[in-house]
Amino acid sequence: MPSSSTSSILLQCAAQMAATRRFQGRVQMLIICLVWLAIVATLLSPCAADPIKITFDGCIPGYANNKTQYCCPPKYNGTIVDLCPEKEIDSSKPLRVRKALQCLTGKELKVYKSKLDKAYMILRNLPNNDPRSVYQHAKFHCAYGTGAFVQPGTNITIDIHFSWLFYPFHRMFLYFHERLLQHVLGDPDFTIHFWNWDNGATVPQPKGSKSGCFKAGNVLPPVYNDSATAQYEVRSNLTRFKGLPVDLSILPEERNNPPLRPAEVVLPRNLASMYIAMMIGNTTRSFLGREYRYGDTQVLDPLTGAGTLEVMGHASGHWWVGGIMGFVETSAGDPLFFAHHSNIDRLWNNWHHLPGGDRKDWSDTDFLNAEFLFWDETATLRRVKVKDALSIEGLGYTFETANDAHWINYVPTNSTGNVTSNSSSKPVDVHFPTRWNRV
Repeated sequence: MPSSSTSSILLQCAAQMAATRRFQGRVQMLIICLVWLAIVATLLSPCAADPIKITFDGCIPGYANNKTQYCCPPKYNGTIVDLCPEKEIDSSKPLRVRKALQCLTGKELKVYKSKLDKAYMILRNLPNNDPRSVYQHAKFHCAYGTGAFVQPGTNITIDIHFSWLFYPFHRMFLYFHERLLQHVLGDPDFTIHFWNWDNGATVPQPKGSKSGCFKAGNVLPPVYNDSATAQYEVRSNLTRFKGLPVDLSILPEERNNPPLRPAEVVLPRNLASMYIAMMIGNTTRSFLGREYRYGDTQVLDPLTGAGTLEVMGHASGHWWVGGIMGFVETSAGDPLFFAHHSNIDRLWNNWHHLPGGDRKDWSDTDFLNAEFLFWDETATLRRVKVKDALSIEGLGYTFETANDAHWINYVPTNSTGNVTSNSSSKPVDVHFPTRWNRV
């Protein structure tokens, strides 16, 4: 139901447009009306809602992929402790560096693989009711992504996908998972390195660059594909895709049986997908997703809520891997989930510094004060506000430089929505998905 102010503006606009005979004049009047409606909506919205605040109370079975999902977290009777990064992160220590997995070599690679194996062996052997177990990691993401949590005082279910909650939730899920691995390894400097699936080309190190990884990273990291290790998971599509680069333009209708596209088809499509996600998605709303406040219903349609990267590279990466990575209710049970989201986290951070557009996080208080609950390494429940998730330096880490220029310099060449490389005039037919299931 529109407010009285909105209704008044609509009536005045209709009258003015009816009195304006010329088409150009009507277009100008329509633009003026839309601007006024946007201003009114902005002024009214802070008073109309409150931030989403997660509570485990009243958790119910969720629903995804055409079936009921039972994923409520274990009961917790302890005290919920607020996360205070400025008190918990030692700012005098150097930032931990999340590196591109494809550039780990020699002893560093051997040690990293061994530590992953040790950590996930411990987590896989924890009881299923321990919130730190691999089993409960899958259930936790399931609860947050299938409508198992309910907004207090209502029967409205919550989903952290398809809205402005997507990036901060997954950043903090990864952050606490990283803390858990540090804890079980007894290594406070352990870091979850990123799967650099967006980089499809090996190039010389740029002049003036002192460090970084400029090797292609768009295949499954071998460190996660050794069946003798605890970080291995049976991933249904990878036998079919052996030797092929990750496909970042899988359509929703292809998710259960992604086509075998050869590398010469996949690589330009990937560049187009990344360009659309990161360069065309150059505003707060287009990249971060829609506003999501207390009282809003669970968003089920990506076109009304999701940001560009969520529905393109992110989703396709899950589907290309297959197995439990392909479904929201199970994906976080695959250790590769966290290397995948380490790259999503990196891309969100880097998005702010790309050219063009208005690349800022939401400043709305309903965004900044939205709250999540996470288990820490001691199985204590921690409360996190989104505003505490917006600085990676404040959380104690940064990322190695990678070859983002590979897709930054991929430019659109016509008005059809097709995208093509600077080095080729042949358009690549890549479309924004029209239907999608969260993962």
